[in-house]
Amino acid sequence: MRTALRIINEAMAAHRKACLAFSGGSDSVLLMDLIFRHTEHRPVVVFADSQMEYPETEAFCRTVCGHYGAEIHIARASHTPEEQWRRYGWPMMGKIAARKWMQRHTHRPLGFKIDVSTCCRMMKIAPARRLAKKLGCTLQFTGVRGASDDILRGFRAIKDGATHYVKADGLTVCNPLTGWTDTMGRRYRDKYDLPVHPSKARGAVTIGCVCCGGGSQFTISAFRLLRRTWPEAWWKYIVETRMGEIILAIKYDTHIDTVRESIDSLGGLETVARERPWIFDHTAADPLPGYEK
Repeated sequence: MRTALRIINEAMAAHRKACLAFSGGSDSVLLMDLIFRHTEHRPVVVFADSQMEYPETEAFCRTVCGHYGAEIHIARASHTPEEQWRRYGWPMMGKIAARKWMQRHTHRPLGFKIDVSTCCRMMKIAPARRLAKKLGCTLQFTGVRGASDDILRGFRAIKDGATHYVKADGLTVCNPLTGWTDTMGRRYRDKYDLPVHPSKARGAVTIGCVCCGGGSQFTISAFRLLRRTWPEAWWKYIVETRMGEIILAIKYDTHIDTVRESIDSLGGLETVARERPWIFDHTAADPLPGYEK
């Protein structure tokens, strides 16, 4: 904790106004408590509404901010998730895995693109940072934990350090929790009895974009969890947005047109989703155990 507080204080010494990127997840709540409990700094809070959040998320964020007396602002992209996916690529398989998949299919395209990075960037990161600059902030705190989050963030932590300037956004980003493990976070949350997002009680594992397919090739795929924790949203994405077709095309490595023909022969997407919902749980025919990010 001393290292995290040192990082926070050193970053604030160089900036007059900062914001805290807040998602309502456990690491966000921890970082807010760390700053507001153990320092005199009072950054404004920016919540990036990706339009793919659990229904309780915004209210939970407002409640937590109210508890600490923090000023909260909401950032949203000007377009919808479906517009994002159809233009730039569907959010499947995780950032690195998606890039590798697209490279493998350069000469054998399957009729669609997958791109988690651009979705994350345009639906959450960019809107939040634009709003932060509009509010006069030159520094943004995030709850990113580096390698404990995923491999890509681990690489960035090694390359950039806990605090770095992002030229594309004109903003300095500080990650005080870099290096924190799951155990460290759990001990801190237990010690101070920090609030927990309501969706965790009904089985949610992570808080954020409920339909993100970052871990869709693993046994605890977000699609499988969403089917159980929020079936109405699952139906919206799998059937109404027709994300189910993309899942099956990746799963069986076949062209989207072939998938549509097969679905039609079984009575249509609604029928398949109603009678065999589990086939949309993973983008891998034999999913990998767990979710090694």
